[in-house]
Amino acid sequence: MKTLEELLQGIGCVGEVFDSTGELTESGSKAYHFLVDLLYDIECLTGKSVSCIIRELDNICEENY
Repeated sequence: MKTLEELLQGIGCVGEVFDSTGELTESGSKAYHFLVDLLYDIECLTGKSVSCIIRELDNICEENY
């Protein structure tokens, strides 16, 4: 299983995903927004809501870093 950090690095984050305060870096934020946009595109294609997935990703971001 990959961590959120590994996932974001795999989809385009260059360098560190989080800074020393635990906030997303500029590159990490771009990758995160790309992931969220991709999930919403999948929602449009399938008709299945991804809001629970996005909420869980937000929680992981806030709790772990």
